[in-house]
Amino acid sequence: MSIPRYPHFEELSLDQKHIFDEILRKEQPKISEFTFTNLFSWRTAHRFSVSVFGDFLIVRSGNRPTPRFLKPLGEGNPREVIEQIFADSQGLFMALPETIKDLFTDDAHFTVELDRDNCDYLFVREDLVALKGSKYDGKRNLIKNFKSRYNYEYVALDSSNAAEALDFQERWCVLKNCESVEGLSSERKAIEEMLAHFEPFRLIGGAIRLEGKIYAIAIGEQLNSQTLVMHALKADPNITGLYQTINNEFLSRLPEYFRYVNFEQDLGIPGLRKAKLSYHPSEIVKKYTLRPVG
Repeated sequence: MSIPRYPHFEELSLDQKHIFDEILRKEQPKISEFTFTNLFSWRTAHRFSVSVFGDFLIVRSGNRPTPRFLKPLGEGNPREVIEQIFADSQGLFMALPETIKDLFTDDAHFTVELDRDNCDYLFVREDLVALKGSKYDGKRNLIKNFKSRYNYEYVALDSSNAAEALDFQERWCVLKNCESVEGLSSERKAIEEMLAHFEPFRLIGGAIRLEGKIYAIAIGEQLNSQTLVMHALKADPNITGLYQTINNEFLSRLPEYFRYVNFEQDLGIPGLRKAKLSYHPSEIVKKYTLRPVG
């Protein structure tokens, strides 16, 4: 399927996956947004559309009064592309890595801001598997407590049990009242898309069953040659230690070439930020927003 040339855009579609996959394999991104799974699964919430500008793919989000654009995807210097889009639109660029931020830092015509709420959390996988040292005492104790109280089964998550995982997601949403919270409602739809396309998206997953029923899931995929990005990590909030256990069980079974795990952003939610910092990230992957002055 062809993608229209800029300035024309069309909605993101499943037929475009092979185009994105080819470009992203060359890019080897560190930022969590840049997998086709993420873009496609969140396409409704963000109203994503796509265009081709020279050798670059341009992804536009239209869910705000002014359009927002993601980092141009492709090989070469993206500055000309960004400047032309700014000349044509009153939008902004978001989720930019430091390499692009550096192209505009000393230019008085542009404003570059760190977007802390959307920065990713990067971890050394082995740290989260071994949980060594006093800083992880609390995590180890929660896992030990869970294992002592429950006779659980860990299973690989795939297309054969995706329906079970979806049933758990629905139960989780009842507990969290997803329909009344915009972000959770959008996340619900995104996870439904992932589970519906588990194999074609080449996702990796795991689940924990208690008495034959799924109570926790983990869903991730390869972001670059050494990093897995965690798209979803959910557990019944009423079961102490279950979240920590599914996280540890899932990560311990990943292939050895996954040295790092990207746990995505915290969206500025205080409880989520505290939870992610409690695992002691090796790096906060910075993302920037770029606007023309005036």
